[in-house]
Amino acid sequence: MRLPIALAIVTLGLGLAGCTPAVDTAEEEAAIRANTARWLELDHAADVDGIVGLFAEDGTVHWEDRGVATGSEAIRTFMSDVYAENPNPEGSFAPERVRVAASGDLAVEEGTYENPFDRGRYITVHRKVGTEWKVQSDISVSNAPNGGAPDWAAQMLAQWYERYNARNAQGLANLYSANAVVGDARGRAAIIARFRAGWAEADQQCAGAYDDFVLVGTIAAGWGRDVCTTPSGDVERSQWLAVFEQQPNGTWLMIRDRGEPFGA
Repeated sequence: MRLPIALAIVTLGLGLAGCTPAVDTAEEEAAIRANTARWLELDHAADVDGIVGLFAEDGTVHWEDRGVATGSEAIRTFMSDVYAENPNPEGSFAPERVRVAASGDLAVEEGTYENPFDRGRYITVHRKVGTEWKVQSDISVSNAPNGGAPDWAAQMLAQWYERYNARNAQGLANLYSANAVVGDARGRAAIIARFRAGWAEADQQCAGAYDDFVLVGTIAAGWGRDVCTTPSGDVERSQWLAVFEQQPNGTWLMIRDRGEPFGA
């Protein structure tokens, strides 16, 4: 007996639906977590090509402090710049939750990251491409920019790097108190001489941030790390500690500043 056309279509649709295998979301979640673990391995190895291979061809990476890159070549440039500044990556990231769509072709991963310069949260969207999971979009947001430093300290640090990179020794000295100690130099005249001597030895451009910051009354301390790069591409990493004192007029000046090489 022939069925009416409409009923035949409905019956065929139900039959096809019944033949579609159910998605094992737990298995797919495990595959995504394995990809994230692989990403961490590639990150520690500064393997740009390996990381690019984790993304869909039209994938996007958007990190709060670095902007947006879309597409394989843009992501390759993006990650190359990251590792040029930090050739010996440290830190970690891990998912707190992975949710796989019932269709089995889309998933959202939420997690946290931490490194010597920053810590925060990320969201990664994964898409099934053929039989493989690929990163469609990776977005990260810092929890505590500049280690939770107050605005005045963040602004002072930005001024320090701006003046250092511009070779403005007097401007740098003005960020310190009259009797401040920087390394083995005491007082603004000695601090100016110290910076000028350092620039004569190495032509570097530097950038960095606080890892953490504490404030107790009129004394504050911030510590962090920076990365300095020469025109030829040589990279030097340092860790530093700066101590600040609030002045009678309410402003802050550095009274101690000491740094030392960090890492290989």
